[in-house]
Amino acid sequence: MEKICKKIELKTIIEIIILVALLIVSFLLCINQYYDHDEFEAVHTSWKIMQGQVIYLDFFQQKPPFFHITMIPLIRYFSDSIYSLYACKIYCYILFLGIVYASFLISKNVFGKSKYLMTILLLSCTFFTDKLTEIRPDTLYIMLIMFSLAFLYKNIKIKKSALIISAVLAGLSFAVLPKAVFYIFTIFVILSVRALLKKISVKDLIIYFITMGLTLTPFISYFALKSISFQDYWFFNFTINYNFIETFSPLRNIQLIFFENDILYTLGLLGIFCLKGLRQKEIGFIAIFLYLSVFLINVPNKQYYVPAIPFIAMIAANAIKRIRFLDKNIFVILLFALLFPASFFYNNIQIKRSLPQISQINYVLYMTNKNDRVYDGSIYFNLFRQDVDYFWFSIRPKGVAETYRMLRPREYDIYKDIEIHKPKIIYTKYLDIENPVIKNNYEPTHFNRMYIRSEQ
Repeated sequence: MEKICKKIELKTIIEIIILVALLIVSFLLCINQYYDHDEFEAVHTSWKIMQGQVIYLDFFQQKPPFFHITMIPLIRYFSDSIYSLYACKIYCYILFLGIVYASFLISKNVFGKSKYLMTILLLSCTFFTDKLTEIRPDTLYIMLIMFSLAFLYKNIKIKKSALIISAVLAGLSFAVLPKAVFYIFTIFVILSVRALLKKISVKDLIIYFITMGLTLTPFISYFALKSISFQDYWFFNFTINYNFIETFSPLRNIQLIFFENDILYTLGLLGIFCLKGLRQKEIGFIAIFLYLSVFLINVPNKQYYVPAIPFIAMIAANAIKRIRFLDKNIFVILLFALLFPASFFYNNIQIKRSLPQISQINYVLYMTNKNDRVYDGSIYFNLFRQDVDYFWFSIRPKGVAETYRMLRPREYDIYKDIEIHKPKIIYTKYLDIENPVIKNNYEPTHFNRMYIRSEQ
């Protein structure tokens, strides 16, 4: 018996060591990874709101402003500098840790002993750790909804207080990003089934969704104060996203995520058959629904696959613990599960592809003052300077700006904008450098496609 206890303790110790190592790796990845253009978009949106501009009315955006508002104190404190970007990055890493911890709590309360193993599998998932250590509203909305679910699974019988807290968190999550509706649908189904089984009352179900609705009141008031109509909210958050001109199949990223995390997904699929009891089967339902939800998205980028991953990791870890052969060879399985992710994380940390991006941002800040305008067009480097037009990112053909103009015709002549506003720096990726407005007034910098206004 003592030998068995020692063996169990050694297993747990090794799991914790691997877990700590992966947390360190995730932090190093966060501060060294290449910046996705969505990250610069998020920071610039926060800065624009801080300048008093009204989202949707004064500048284009496809998301609600509430995640961006949470970053304003950081940008205000660190001012127009690269340190604001770093501060926002660390802030999102803290949110990422919150998601990991909430997943840990759910796994602990539903599956018990597999909690450390689950967290290892979760952190080793390339899509999960790569995308959720970025500056994006997904980090905040997923953290809120995961804690919402953690309260629902805190006890076998849901307490009234936990139900209300869960509802508030679900409401906050939806306010941050409407994508939370996929999670909320699973909660509705789970609570409805429980009501049918008389594990909760119909009154509890009604209280949950009334509470969630009331939580949205301050956010609705914000829109009213800013003269943003419901039609505008719906248009920018739903209509544009579901009518995007350029679409692609989710199969592309499905193949990629399976290639990079084949052990996790194979064990997750196997683990579906190891689920026992109502609560574990509910987790299975959540995983399957969130995974299949990518087929409802016109532009299923990598971040759309992230919501299902914590639940797949829970199911995979439970499969290892339930199947004796797998449990006996747990460290062999972990070795193979970590092979590709370790290489992926190492390369992204070692190469430090963000350094050229930082150089561009610092150059723009150095060469401009607060009154200068900048034309970026693809949100590569303009974080803290005014733009030249309502449309300021995704100017590319078949991008969101073109999608908007297809649905709501609006004049857009970038050469006229440049001629009128005379931006100090422009990016010529989607411009004709032989156009007189460009050719006669701008000269190239040492950065590719970045031009600066000539001294005249």
